[in-house]
Amino acid sequence: MKVNNIQKDALESNMSVHEFGNAMKQLNLSDVPAERRSDAIKDHLMRIMADTIVDKNKAQEIHISRILKAK
Repeated sequence: MKVNNIQKDALESNMSVHEFGNAMKQLNLSDVPAERRSDAIKDHLMRIMADTIVDKNKAQEIHISRILKAK
């Protein structure tokens, strides 16, 4: 059996769990069609991650991948 420690690979952020929850609540899905809601949630999550990760290189990678995914 192999045990994975996902916390060891976690990136440092300057946002607490409570602040993250509040940031996710700010997403308004009322104007988003039902079939696009999961994409809108993922995009919002990626935007929050890119804005709050301390490692600027990783934040830039996330931001670029978000732009490429939108195309």
